[in-house]
Amino acid sequence: MAVSDAVIGNLMTIYLALIAAIKAYGLTMDQSFTGLFVLAVSTGVVTLILVSTLTWDVLRKATQSVCRVDLHGGGEICRGGICWHGVAVKSPVSQILFRYPQHQPLPPQL
Repeated sequence: MAVSDAVIGNLMTIYLALIAAIKAYGLTMDQSFTGLFVLAVSTGVVTLILVSTLTWDVLRKATQSVCRVDLHGGGEICRGGICWHGVAVKSPVSQILFRYPQHQPLPPQL
């Protein structure tokens, strides 16, 4: 699972935790933040987190594709643009061989 997938899956939790943290900071420092300020800051920080995780995932995937090493012992194998993450090597389905029956000549007709 990519980092950005985890962030998107927990976006509401992150957003609400950030609002609670801003409110808690305001209470401990005896400050009073307006609702518009809390909304603007929390939306900006959540947007920054989301963009940074998306950038991280894209750069990580680009680095992996440039520096790809094909491991034939259960690692990642890529053929024709399709990458098998250990599935093709370990799967019993990949070991199935299909054999066509041999063509038998017909007996001569009398």
